[in-house]
Amino acid sequence: MTSHSLTHDVAWATAKDIVEVFAGCLREEERHDAFVEVYVRVRAGLRKFEVRNDRLMQRLRPGAN
Repeated sequence: MTSHSLTHDVAWATAKDIVEVFAGCLREEERHDAFVEVYVRVRAGLRKFEVRNDRLMQRLRPGAN
């Protein structure tokens, strides 16, 4: 499983890039809230992917535990 630190770093950088795309449509005080919302969703998506990937790897290598 990927470390939570790496998941955090990727989610943080991705959220920053996404919010930059539509930052011009937001008031300054809305940008922080938008960043937090995007970060939470990206991190959750990455974690779901990690779980699915771990399950797939276990199915491909039965008995390797």
